[in-house]
Amino acid sequence: MKRQYLWALPVVALFTLSSCSNDDTVPENKGKQNVVPAGMTEFAVDDGTTRTMGVYTGSRIDFYWTRGDKLWINNTAVTPPLVQSSKDDITDKAATAKFYFDGTYNAQSYPVRYTGNGNNVGDKVTIKSEQKQAIPNDGTHIGTDGDCGTATATRGADGKYHFTLSHKASYITFVPYYSYEFAEDVKVTQIKITADEVLAGEFNFDDNGLDLTSRTTVGNPKKSITLKLKDDSDNNGFSIPTSPNHTKNAAIMVLAPGTYHNFTVEYRLYDQKTLVYGTVSKNYGEVTFYEGKNKKVEANLPVPHYSSDRYYMWDAAIGQHTWKGFESSQPILNDEIDSHYPKISSDARWYNPVMHPATASRSAKDCPNANEFLWYLMYGEPHWDPSIWSIMKHLYDGGMWLKKLSVIAKDQHKTLQELKAAAPGGTNYTTNNPSAPKIYDAYVKDNTNIKLGKPTNSSDYIFLPTFGYYLAGTGKLTFLGRYGYYWSSTPRPDGGLNAYNLYIRRDKVHVGYGDRTNAHCLWPE
Repeated sequence: MKRQYLWALPVVALFTLSSCSNDDTVPENKGKQNVVPAGMTEFAVDDGTTRTMGVYTGSRIDFYWTRGDKLWINNTAVTPPLVQSSKDDITDKAATAKFYFDGTYNAQSYPVRYTGNGNNVGDKVTIKSEQKQAIPNDGTHIGTDGDCGTATATRGADGKYHFTLSHKASYITFVPYYSYEFAEDVKVTQIKITADEVLAGEFNFDDNGLDLTSRTTVGNPKKSITLKLKDDSDNNGFSIPTSPNHTKNAAIMVLAPGTYHNFTVEYRLYDQKTLVYGTVSKNYGEVTFYEGKNKKVEANLPVPHYSSDRYYMWDAAIGQHTWKGFESSQPILNDEIDSHYPKISSDARWYNPVMHPATASRSAKDCPNANEFLWYLMYGEPHWDPSIWSIMKHLYDGGMWLKKLSVIAKDQHKTLQELKAAAPGGTNYTTNNPSAPKIYDAYVKDNTNIKLGKPTNSSDYIFLPTFGYYLAGTGKLTFLGRYGYYWSSTPRPDGGLNAYNLYIRRDKVHVGYGDRTNAHCLWPE
């Protein structure tokens, strides 16, 4: 048999015919498919024509007729001329369908319109600005969300009319993925497109299709379309595979044909374990959509990813992160514990026991020293950024931007060496001070003057995510997504087992000290 498809090509999808070896099934209707109900005229969809429910195959959208689909005939011989079908043979979904109209029709041909599933008018089509898709790769919704089409029905020798529907809306199929891998708990819950022009709304519709000049440009023009996935909640959606897989999450949207500027696609993500949600987006500039054609968007979601091997006891050997050799046992969610956390000094992952005024010589040797941390605290102009990122297959949000030391030095008219040699005010916390044996008590400080949002000149800053830390002894993961703990290269000067550190959270930057047996992160700069 012959079937008509909507092919998804790299640029646009062509509306074309191709042969297919497998037949679509049509309900048997108890063997009476060819019997026309009394007093009615049959208008039948030709084999191989397009339908009104979409299923994406990886290279095209296959269409099917669904329960509730109706047709309109433009019969200029009667008043009003637009007549809706009153009966059909669709029970669920079907590759072909028969529609029945009351009365007798004798003209050689009639214009046919499809204005959407559930639409009770034949001269208007509404492309919805809020669309819903319940099942991955199942476009059952497109008929109710704005799909439409026209055809010319031609009378056959048997008195029945046959037609091939030409779709008049445009379509976009999203296949998002994340190459770094998300846990099954992380879902894409909705996809939103925006542009400078009107994408949706009510359009006049005639025998030629959508009247694009009838776009609503006053009042509340629909310059965005949101496709909600799975259900109406914001905490459910489709899975996100590591590579494009349309069977996992293909999402099909209907929109008006046209050329759009500043065309942006936004994905909303939600992690059902961490309860974190957020959006990522991409601007495609100018994009043109043609009637009856589909664009495929395979997007590797631009969520910043961080590796799990960044947690170290203070100045442990390079490469000997806390879960080295036990990566599969590493706790990945807050409050999880594991017995493989290092416990004895003979463990290669153990901290460096060197005493002040010696400094770190291994994994923490390139971290800022105690003096430099105070420069970050006092002159780093902290900006809290609530954007999302991922670590250990899960979604988290939040982190602090701090000015780079090189920028701080320039702002303060100092050299980098001067920042290293003394903290603001002149105290050097990296050397012994016999007159102040507990100088570390004076070191503890906070900066609560926090600006909100990513700085415009972000290249002058470093970003510190809220990685939390692992607690000594139990290996308990704590504060991930709330605090970010970072080691300095300076031990605390009391002969104890503490080292200076810095942490960030939503409302402050803090410098102080912590037990070397805890696992903090190394400085990213």
